[in-house]
Amino acid sequence: MKSAGVLRRVSEHMAVKAHDEAVIILENKKINEKYFKLTFRSKKLAQGVKPGHFLMMQIGDLNDPFLRRPFSYYRASADRIEVLYEILGYGTSLLSEKKKGETLQVMGPLGNPFSAVVPQAQSQKKSSSRKKRVLVAGGVGVPPLVFFSEKNKSDYLLIGTKSKQEVMPKKELAKVKAKVLFSTDDGSYGVKGRVTLLLEDVIEKEGAENIFIQTCGPMPMMNAVMALAKKYEIPGEASLDKTMGCGVGVCLGCMVKTHEGWVPSCTEGPVFSFDDIVEAGV
Repeated sequence: MKSAGVLRRVSEHMAVKAHDEAVIILENKKINEKYFKLTFRSKKLAQGVKPGHFLMMQIGDLNDPFLRRPFSYYRASADRIEVLYEILGYGTSLLSEKKKGETLQVMGPLGNPFSAVVPQAQSQKKSSSRKKRVLVAGGVGVPPLVFFSEKNKSDYLLIGTKSKQEVMPKKELAKVKAKVLFSTDDGSYGVKGRVTLLLEDVIEKEGAENIFIQTCGPMPMMNAVMALAKKYEIPGEASLDKTMGCGVGVCLGCMVKTHEGWVPSCTEGPVFSFDDIVEAGV
């Protein structure tokens, strides 16, 4: 029998159809010390997109690099798509060199997105209200949660970075429907330390029973977030950033251990309920 989280994903998101097509780059520019923003047009790749969906992109020719790379949707309108990325290796380094007018082969939307519905609060004082939605982001997890907070009313967006140079430009956060708080490892912007310090402050302020967490970012960060959630019995979801070779469940390179056994993150996730996850990885 599938768990409640898996059933929710299947019932809510099974209608989204993936497409694979060549797109022409409209823009590919660096927006700060960390991120590049890639923009292209495609009605098919934008159809039915929700925050948490992802794309598989062929960056070079068919042999270099051989495998496609996964990227979260940063924004998607009727026919315009934005992807926010950072240089993490050979593939993204090649992508950063792409110019306006060049072509990319892109497949999407793939995976299962974040839940738009927040559970009801259990506190007697807030028995008729929803839980506070707290988004916790870092690194490659910032784009989908900024996208989410533009589309869905949220209470907090907590963003962790290494330094002020990596903080998102204000214009990129202008449409966010949440209180945005930052932490930096060196203390050059916002609170000094890990983003989990901000999360602990929110838990203390709002009460653990009144919070619902949605997180995406580096695995050490998400493991720390999920450890806090487990400690305080806070429900939530995590978008697991796993190595993906195909994006459609064939290569089995992105396996996640759940209570239903090992499943591919690309098809059963990448968004999982905390309750579904047995072992997220490192």
